[in-house]
Amino acid sequence: MAHLFYSHLVFIPPSSNATIAILKEYLDDFYQRPVIEDKPKIVSDNKRITITFSDGYNFYIHLAKEDYVITEAAEIADYRKTDWNENAFDKEKLKASGKRFEIWGDPDFDMDYFNDSLFILEIIEKFNDVIILENQ
Repeated sequence: MAHLFYSHLVFIPPSSNATIAILKEYLDDFYQRPVIEDKPKIVSDNKRITITFSDGYNFYIHLAKEDYVITEAAEIADYRKTDWNENAFDKEKLKASGKRFEIWGDPDFDMDYFNDSLFILEIIEKFNDVIILENQ
């Protein structure tokens, strides 16, 4: 994945309750709050969520569960010490992760959507046992 803007990998171990369907519900609930003025359109199928704002800016969340995910999880566990928030994580849970959300956004040189990228990560943190890493 060579997505440069707001790019994160969210590893989902077997102990996690994370699903793409529930994530869409969480995003819908968050963005439908009255305090949110620019309510994006959130579209999902069984593999991807696209969040589109009124100016056409998009965030993408793709569910990957191909064989390479668990292979890469084991490789990453060998050299990464902390998660996206610089906290230690359970390397054995990472190594057991056969699914992940791959998150990225359109180019955003002015960082207009930086806060939204953090909101999305905070929403994902509601799930049990997910491991969020910056995509390097």
